Amino acid sequence: MDLPQYLVVADNTVVLDGVNAKFMEYLAHLAMLHKLLFGTDLVITSGKDGQHVAGSLHHLGLAVDQRTRDKNPEEFNLWMHVLSYSADAVPITVFDERNFPPAPHLHVEWHGA
Repeated sequence: MDLPQYLVVADNTVVLDGVNAKFMEYLAHLAMLHKLLFGTDLVITSGKDGQHVAGSLHHLGLAVDQRTRDKNPEEFNLWMHVLSYSADAVPITVFDERNFPPAPHLHVEWHGA
């Protein structure tokens, strides 16, 4: 799968094939903002792959995890504001899972068509 510019996967085990097309469009826009704000690519650490809790939207292509360890506390705060602001216009839900194993991340769910 060809990924949008500035959107990368953490490694070759991350599967984005089959992620909702409108969600991928949103992630492409987020990746551009991420590059503009932080000068780095937006890293997706999980898509349709991996182990997730029962009822997870990952395997339906309606959730991804984003890396957070590449941001200091101020940058993380800014990124959460960007996501929170966009949630007013885009059907997403964001969960701060920095305290959940196996690695700190943001869990982003798509609730649109």
